[in-house]
Amino acid sequence: MRNYIWFVFALVALSFASCQDEEESVKQSAANSFGKSSAISSLISRVSQFETTCDNVLDNTSNFSVKLPVHVTVNSQYCYVNSSALYPTVQSYKDNYAGDDVVHFQFPITLVYPDHQEVLVNSETEYNAILAAMGDDSNYHEIDCINFQYPFTINKYNTNNQLAGSVTVTSDAQLYDFIHDLTATEIVGIVYPLSLKKTNSSSVITVTSNSQLEDAIDNAVFECTTGPMPLEVEEVLTSGTWRVSYCYYTHDETYYYANYNFTFNSNETVKAVKNSTVIYGDWDVHDEYGYQRLDLHFDGSTLEDLESNWRVLEVSSTFVRLKSESSSSGQYYYLSFTKN
Repeated sequence: MRNYIWFVFALVALSFASCQDEEESVKQSAANSFGKSSAISSLISRVSQFETTCDNVLDNTSNFSVKLPVHVTVNSQYCYVNSSALYPTVQSYKDNYAGDDVVHFQFPITLVYPDHQEVLVNSETEYNAILAAMGDDSNYHEIDCINFQYPFTINKYNTNNQLAGSVTVTSDAQLYDFIHDLTATEIVGIVYPLSLKKTNSSSVITVTSNSQLEDAIDNAVFECTTGPMPLEVEEVLTSGTWRVSYCYYTHDETYYYANYNFTFNSNETVKAVKNSTVIYGDWDVHDEYGYQRLDLHFDGSTLEDLESNWRVLEVSSTFVRLKSESSSSGQYYYLSFTKN
């Protein structure tokens, strides 16, 4: 990765202090400060957002969730869904039908969005209009395998007006809004230690730094998700073309790889095309220390900064999220591919 030195961020984050008045002062370690576009911001948002994927059997979208209880008719079969335990029943109605699956709601229903906001929908016409206005599902779905333990405090510093302050966070909704509402000129830092708990365990995880928090969340995703085997990762990557949808090291570098289209060939070669520029490299997927790894090589080219032994964090048919650690600085950097 390019060794950027972000002077402005470093100087501000080291002091992280306000001149709003002589008595107010908020101190924060540079290593534990972050901005809106950082990888940790995305992870925090995904842990704190409302779960919108678990009910896709009903609404077929992760852009929102349908608040229970709800009355539905699935291929002419009625079902009163008053808990998530009934989702398999709805799925069975779908599986036993030879034609196109059709789920009709008895209106009104309430939709809940990732930001925890609720919207009352009074008719099927209104519901279909909302669906039509939605874009494709985001690849960054909720992470429901781990939860924050509240309350905890976050410090905030605005580099534009040099104002500092802090907020005590007491809920997922408040935390999601806080991260969502950050601006490009704001730097924040969690006051550690911070506690989290996995949904499948009663044990509490205590973290004392950003890197530990990132590890805790990423490990929870790995442990709670039934991910594909290496061969399936290869099958995903060799299907269609891909683009870099996120790249972060010290700051957001996604723009650097804009308009490159990557083709991963089954012979473990890769071709990146941007306008008239064509760059060749190679790749392979393997297991290492219990994790799936993706090696990328673009020796001597403008893409050689993508070279790393990437740990595969998440894989779907249209999305691959990767993570690596700098051996010199110990910092994490992230890379995501999205299918075109």
